[in-house]
Amino acid sequence: MTHLLVAGLTLLSLGTDDDDSVGVSRSYFDYLISAREKPRRAPASPVSNTKPKVTCSYQRWWYANGLQKVGGEYADPDRTLSSEPVKGAWYLATCSNGIPKLVWLDNRRAPRASAEQLAQRAYKRIPIAPPRVLTAPPRGRDGLVGLPHWFYLAKGEWQAKSKRLRTGAVWAEATAKPQRMTVNTGDGHTLVCHGPGTTFDPGRPAEQQRSTCSYRYGQPADARQVGVSVTWGGTWRGSGGAGGTLPPITRSVTFPVRIVEAQALVTEG
Repeated sequence: MTHLLVAGLTLLSLGTDDDDSVGVSRSYFDYLISAREKPRRAPASPVSNTKPKVTCSYQRWWYANGLQKVGGEYADPDRTLSSEPVKGAWYLATCSNGIPKLVWLDNRRAPRASAEQLAQRAYKRIPIAPPRVLTAPPRGRDGLVGLPHWFYLAKGEWQAKSKRLRTGAVWAEATAKPQRMTVNTGDGHTLVCHGPGTTFDPGRPAEQQRSTCSYRYGQPADARQVGVSVTWGGTWRGSGGAGGTLPPITRSVTFPVRIVEAQALVTEG
């Protein structure tokens, strides 16, 4: 409704036309002219009823024991996945139409982790430390130019490790298995050994032993910085017959090696 206030006008006879309905009323000082305009049709335009599809992924944020809806500062990533909250939990929601945000979901609405997601979490929790590397001659003693310098891992280092997680009816087990040992000899060469190396036995003559991971230095050096890395391959299996591979993990250690030349003693007599 459109209203127009006009003061000091004489009374005019206003009719109506086919499009608008117009009326005149008189007050003590003025006339009030009112008009109701008929709605005009808007030009036709195609309207899409299809809304963009929004997808979200949810990652569990573990909260402190006994606390609920307290915010992300209480997230506890080390809480075991088998511990189900009584009422619900915090989740980090990442959606295709916005930035990540924390949302509280009760157990009835909480998304269940897939077996693959559980496997990835389990894989990260497998304790894989830097390798314990032994040498012959032992570290701290001089090696000799031209003679094999042995590299091998301590007992128990070359064995698979696994971690299993479960949430509700979904479970997954991740396994990390050592695949190769790589030795950067410190003089520009790289030695790749597909095993832990052979353990040197000081109780046997050296000429009766053979190494599967050794290197002969050609030049003396006071302290060559040697780096040894062990690469682990990952696999997983889970509920519903699922399974697959996981990214490799590499752990490294460095230490000095001193190489000297053997001195021959010549005597007369």
